[in-house]
Amino acid sequence: MISHPSGYCEKLSAADTKAILEASFAILERAGMEVRSERARALLQEAGARVEPDTILVKFPEHLVRQSLAQVPSSFVLRARNLEKNVTLGGRALATSPGYGSASVCGADGRRRPATAADFDEFARLACACDAIDITGGLLVEPSDIPPAERPRELTFRLISISDKPFFGSVAGAEGARDSLELARIAMGPLDAPVMLALININSPLALDGRMAEALIAYAEAAQGILLTPGILMGITAPVTLAGALAQSFAEQLACLVLAQAAGPGVPVILGTGGFGSDMRTGGSGFGRPENALGTLCGAQIARSLGLPFRCSGGVTGSMLADARAGSESMMTALAAWTGGANLCLQAAGTLDNINAMSREKFLMDAEIWSAIRRMGRREGAGIEEIALGETLSRPESYITTDHTLAHHRESLHSPPLSRAETYEGWLAAGGRDLAALARESLIRESHGQALSRSAQPLDEKARAEMERYIRTSRCG
Repeated sequence: MISHPSGYCEKLSAADTKAILEASFAILERAGMEVRSERARALLQEAGARVEPDTILVKFPEHLVRQSLAQVPSSFVLRARNLEKNVTLGGRALATSPGYGSASVCGADGRRRPATAADFDEFARLACACDAIDITGGLLVEPSDIPPAERPRELTFRLISISDKPFFGSVAGAEGARDSLELARIAMGPLDAPVMLALININSPLALDGRMAEALIAYAEAAQGILLTPGILMGITAPVTLAGALAQSFAEQLACLVLAQAAGPGVPVILGTGGFGSDMRTGGSGFGRPENALGTLCGAQIARSLGLPFRCSGGVTGSMLADARAGSESMMTALAAWTGGANLCLQAAGTLDNINAMSREKFLMDAEIWSAIRRMGRREGAGIEEIALGETLSRPESYITTDHTLAHHRESLHSPPLSRAETYEGWLAAGGRDLAALARESLIRESHGQALSRSAQPLDEKARAEMERYIRTSRCG
């Protein structure tokens, strides 16, 4: 995890934040939200929301929303299969998780093909091995060779067995959630603490899909972490202004937060934004745009005012290739995550083309970005040893061979994982490779057994066998 900076980049005044939240409360109380699940509407009505007669529209009194907010913890620990890799969400640190939901895999030449189970496994291994990634992820890619009905079981099994970091469960309705929960119980024992997150996507404007609602309820009842993400496209699914989009975004999330607390009082909830902006020229999403970064900065500030953890999308781009545009947009959105004080960055590694594709090369390039931000986030000392006054007063001809340099150079100077320290002549003689080419070389070394960093703690064989039996039985049923 990456420590937050000592001061946050904040774009809103206290009055701005208050006005946006007041607008969110007004939207919920006066316009309401469509909730396309009978069970969810019943839970909300029992909690004190108003279900409009003969409709799926639910309206939320402000006092109910505030009561629900008071139940949500400000931070929580996400327990990993390997307890040394637990992640705390909330407070003054940022956790990262890779891409989520891409249907395609992009090759080095920019050409795409449908994602497969083998691709899913490889991205899970990369996420496990990479020090820059804290949470393995969930739907890393959508494997075309696994039938959709079998994906919740198959992919959860792969996430648990390939990596020992925390992960995301399936949100393919209540049944998909139950599969993920049962497999986690087999592998990790009683779920007496959050071991996975459920990414609940909201159908902006102001609608919650039935399958998402049912998945949310299942995870809330099991006290697992709920991650809320509205589908905000400024000027398309939300007002075109930043403040208007934020007000609708938080209204949608707060409605779902009320449902989560109705199903499981005290269940942890993370608020969040995704791409947030849009491209009005094409009607497309805005990943990698300045508005993406602004949504992160402002959203984190508003969530902080509510005392809740915040998720964003950082390390993202609209570029089709792992090129200079991808690097600049990914660094901009990643820095917004860090400087804005986000607690979780989803889509943090590997995504291209507004998260429509995943790239192995881009994954490693993003890991390099996060390693640099991790170095920037490290606390610096200013004691006698760090100031090194005696060293400077001795007037050495060069510091390169002094005892102080030898003692401290490794932690003081960041060595990027990919970027080489080469002369121009050496770079030219080696083929004039760019960063994407160096990433490809690293992937080749990885495929020959040279791990990027760390490997997973082996899964207990009894648990593995029981999980496999569960999958076979469920498939037959």
